[in-house]
Amino acid sequence: MPTQRPMKLDDLFALKAVGKVAIAPDGRRIAFELKRFDFEKNKNFVNIMLVDADGTRLRSLTRGERVDLLPKWSPDGTRLAFTSDRDKGRTLWVLPMEGGDPQRLTEPDGFVSDFAWSPDGSRIAYVYQEMNAREKLERDGKHDEVKKLPQYKHITSIRHKLDGAGWWNGNYTHVWIIPSDGGKPRQLTHGNYNDMEPAFSPDGRWVSFISNRVENWEMNVDNDDLFVVKAAGGATRQLTRLPGMVRGHAWSPDGKTIAYLGNPAKMGQSYKYNVHVWLLDVASRAQTELTREIDNNCLNVTIGDTTGALFEAAPLIWSVDGQRLYFLVTEEGATRLYSRSIHKRDLTLEVGGEINVYGFHRTADDGPIALAIGTATNPGDVHIYDPNTRTRATQLTRVNEEKLAKIHVAQPEPFTIKSDGHAIQGWLLKPPGFDPRRKYPAILEIHGGPHTQYGYSFFHEMQFLAAKGYVVVYSNPRGSVGYGLKFMNCIHGDWGNLDYRDVTKVADWIWKLPWIDNQRVGVTGGSYGGYMTNWVVGHTQRFKAAVTQRSVVNMESMFGTSDFGWDLGWMFGGVPWEKQAAYRRSSPLTFVKNIRTPLLIEHEEEDHRCPIEQAEQLFTSLKVLRRTVELIRFEGESHGLSRGGRPQNRAERLKRIAAWMDKYLK
Repeated sequence: MPTQRPMKLDDLFALKAVGKVAIAPDGRRIAFELKRFDFEKNKNFVNIMLVDADGTRLRSLTRGERVDLLPKWSPDGTRLAFTSDRDKGRTLWVLPMEGGDPQRLTEPDGFVSDFAWSPDGSRIAYVYQEMNAREKLERDGKHDEVKKLPQYKHITSIRHKLDGAGWWNGNYTHVWIIPSDGGKPRQLTHGNYNDMEPAFSPDGRWVSFISNRVENWEMNVDNDDLFVVKAAGGATRQLTRLPGMVRGHAWSPDGKTIAYLGNPAKMGQSYKYNVHVWLLDVASRAQTELTREIDNNCLNVTIGDTTGALFEAAPLIWSVDGQRLYFLVTEEGATRLYSRSIHKRDLTLEVGGEINVYGFHRTADDGPIALAIGTATNPGDVHIYDPNTRTRATQLTRVNEEKLAKIHVAQPEPFTIKSDGHAIQGWLLKPPGFDPRRKYPAILEIHGGPHTQYGYSFFHEMQFLAAKGYVVVYSNPRGSVGYGLKFMNCIHGDWGNLDYRDVTKVADWIWKLPWIDNQRVGVTGGSYGGYMTNWVVGHTQRFKAAVTQRSVVNMESMFGTSDFGWDLGWMFGGVPWEKQAAYRRSSPLTFVKNIRTPLLIEHEEEDHRCPIEQAEQLFTSLKVLRRTVELIRFEGESHGLSRGGRPQNRAERLKRIAAWMDKYLK
C-alpha cells in the first residue's frame, strides 16, 4: 500500500455523500442521491446516480449544479420521479428510463417535499407548500420590487419558525395529486394544518398521509395521526386515535394493515418511550405495538458529519406475503437492519456489525433490499441484501475509495468505563504514526441531542483533529440512545447531573492514559454537546481549552426564543416564571463566574434551535468577567452548519476550532 498522508481540512470537500436509495421493481438497478461539496462555488449539489445490482455500470442520471432529491421508481420501472430545484422553488420531475429528458410536473410556485406513485403508475400524490408573494418575487429576481414592499413578519402561530427551514411563509403543506404524464393537479387535503408523507393504498383508491390535527396541535409537538382521503377526492378519515408520534408508514400488500413507527406519548411525554414499530388494523382501527421486546429506538439516531439520516423515518418494508416487517434499530453505537414476524417474537438481525444503516428501500416484489451503509472509516456506500438467501450484504459502490486510499483514516479503538455501575461505551482515535513513548494532547468530544449516539459513523472533524496530532476521545454518556430506555431518559429534567458524572469518568480515564499530556487536554461539543461543554468548564478547570458550538446557555431564554423552546416546560415541570429555580439550576450561565478555561464560542446566526442570543449571553458575561473568550458567528447558517452548511463556512469553522486548540494545547 502506498504511503498515506494525514487527513486534511480540504478532504471534507473531496468526499461525496450517498443519500437516499431506491431499488427498481425488477431488483436490477438502484438509483441513489450523491451529494458533493463545491468549495469554490460555496454550494452543495446533489445528483441522482444509477448502479446495477451487480455493482457495475455506475452512471449519472442527473447532472449539473442542482439539488435533485428523492428518487422513486414507477411501479413498472420505466420512469423515475424526483424533486429538483432546477426551476427554483422545488418541483416534481419524471425521467423516462429508456432515454429522454425529464419532464416537470408541478409549477415552480411552491415546494414539493415528498411524493408517492399510485400502484398503476398513472398518478403521483405529493406534498406541496405554496410560495408567498415575496418568495415569488425573489424567485424571479425582482429584488427591487421586494425593497419597495414593507419589510415585516406578522406572527400569529407559535410554530412560526423552524431550524433549517427558516421563517414560516404563512402557507400550510397539503397533499395534491397529478397525472404522472402531466396535467392539472388537484388538491386533496385542506385546512390550517400541515400534511406529510403521502402513500397510496394497494388498490389505489385511497391516499394515506400524516397530520397533527388535535386541539392545540401547535403546542403538541409529540402528536401525529394517520388519515386517509379518496384519491378521487372527498372528506378525510382519521385512522389512529392514540396519542404520540406516527412516521414511516407503509400499507401491507393486502391493504388491511398499516405499519408505522411511533409511540403512545401524550403531550410532553415522548421521553418515556422508545420509537417502535406499530400495526394499525385499517378496518377496526386497532393499534398494536409490535416490537415491545426491543429496548431501543427503531430508527436511525446515529450522528455523523458527512452522511446520515438522523431521526428520518424511511417507510417500513413488508414481506410480499404480509407476514414480516423490516426496520432499523439503533443500538450500542450502531444502526442495524432487523426483521420480525407480525405474529410471533422471532426478532432477526438481518444486517449487523459495526455499521450505520441510514437508508433502506425495497420494491413491492419479494426481492432484494437496497441499503445505504456507512462505518467509522467510510462515509457511506450503496449495498444490496437479499433476505431470502440471507447472504451478507454486498457493497455496490465505492464513491470515496480512491480518495480514502491515499489518506490515513484512524480506526476508532473502543473502550468501556464504569460510572455509577453503568457501562459507558466510547472510542478513541490516535494520530498518524502514534508512538506510545510520546506524550500527546487530547480532545474530548461530546455529542448533541442529548438523545442521539456516537458510534460507527464517519466524522471528518474527528479524523482531521487526530491528523493534527491529537488523541480524540468520544463516548455515549447517560442520556444517549442505544443502551435502553432508562439509560436514555434518566437525565430528563436533570441535565448536568448524571450525564456530567459520566463525562467526568471518561475524562478521568483520559487522564490515566500513559501517553496523554494531562496539561494539554481540551473539550468541545455542539448543541447539547455545547451545553455540556459549557457545564464542564463551569464546574472544573482541568481542561486547558474549550470550544462550545451552537450551544445552550440559558434555559429560561431558550424557552421563548428556540423554535421548540416552549417544550422545555415539560422537562422542568412548568414554565420559567413558575419553575425559575429549576431552569436556573440547569443553566450553564448560572455558573459562568466559575469559567476560567479559554473558551471559543462558535454559533450560527440563523440557528432557530439554539438561537444566537445564547452565544451572546455567554460571550458578554465572560467579557464582563474579563475571561479569555472569543465569539465566531456564521452568517446565514442554521443549526446544522457542521453537517450541511456552505462549504467555506464549514471550512472556516474547522480552522477556528483547530486553531483554538493549537493555541492552548500545543
